[in-house]
Amino acid sequence: MRWLCLILAGLLAGCVQPQTGAGGNASGPAVATLSVSALPGWQQDDTAAALATFVRGCKVLLRMPADQSLGGIGRFAQAGGQAGLWQNACTAAERIPPGDTAAARAFFEQNFAAERIRGKALITGYFEPEYPGSKNLARGYTVPIYAKPNDAALADLPRAAIDDKALYRKAPVTAYLANPVDAFMLQIQGAGRILLPDGHTLRVGFDGQNGLPYTPIGRILVQDGDLAPSDVTFQSISAWLKAHPTQARGIMEQNARYVYLKPLGGLPDNLGAPGTLGVPLTAGRSVAVDSAVIPLGMPVFIATTDPVTSAPLDRLTVAQDTGGGIHGASAADLYFGTGPEAARIAGVMHQAGSLYILLPKAAPLS
Repeated sequence: MRWLCLILAGLLAGCVQPQTGAGGNASGPAVATLSVSALPGWQQDDTAAALATFVRGCKVLLRMPADQSLGGIGRFAQAGGQAGLWQNACTAAERIPPGDTAAARAFFEQNFAAERIRGKALITGYFEPEYPGSKNLARGYTVPIYAKPNDAALADLPRAAIDDKALYRKAPVTAYLANPVDAFMLQIQGAGRILLPDGHTLRVGFDGQNGLPYTPIGRILVQDGDLAPSDVTFQSISAWLKAHPTQARGIMEQNARYVYLKPLGGLPDNLGAPGTLGVPLTAGRSVAVDSAVIPLGMPVFIATTDPVTSAPLDRLTVAQDTGGGIHGASAADLYFGTGPEAARIAGVMHQAGSLYILLPKAAPLS
């Protein structure tokens, strides 16, 4: 499973606190049912792009054993909590011509029912960062990024011990970066792209973690008066740490959790690293959720606002990832892709909104 952290909520508060009751009970979260066609902004959404993301997930779901658990609770689990429950929907989706927006919209309207999670949702963002680095120890690139050690005792070491070279020559090194802050922030994201000196790019992704608690250093910086709560972003934390190198190590080591990263091969440039579902993530269409409540593979419609322009941000996404800071039904983390623009928007994405779950109808789909 890929470990993620919500960029703002996770760095500042450690987790997203759902609205009271949003975590659900045995029957699932409190919801209000409506037709898919009544979703806000539905007619303006690029449903063909959403369908392509859904179909990409279907290719993984259809290879799973029928009883493979995808998570979920109550009605959500009953409708889509096992891989076999997606057989009809996925088969029908794969027959729709790619790029046919009208056909994609009709598919979702005819074969799904929407349920709005009651209460206010928090929608955050994450992205795939890029950092210069090297596959080998070289001048200017001396900070190791480790893959998970085979020895369980070594794999469970805290960050401070690893910083003290406890894994030196004892664990595989995926790459070397120029700065310990870059290495730390790359782990926060759980995946990234390392720009090599020869012009090539090394993709890296989640390879496990040491099992120790995650402590959000953004909260520490706020408590110490180093950052104002309103100023906490992925970028501001990184900049502060780099501007205060004598203090940075001690602050980073207060987060004992260490995330291991391994090389990833065969990924298209336009897709992200695989999420928890095992599907390469799609910018603007893949979301991370709490899979204890919302099954992986489930379409999730988000209704919120753009953090930069304040324009409506209403779109159909697919639950294809999970996150260490996502708890309950009323939180989702939208994947924005890679590059400066993705980093800029994801870094400040901390918006109130609504979440709607699309449940496949019980009748056979066609």
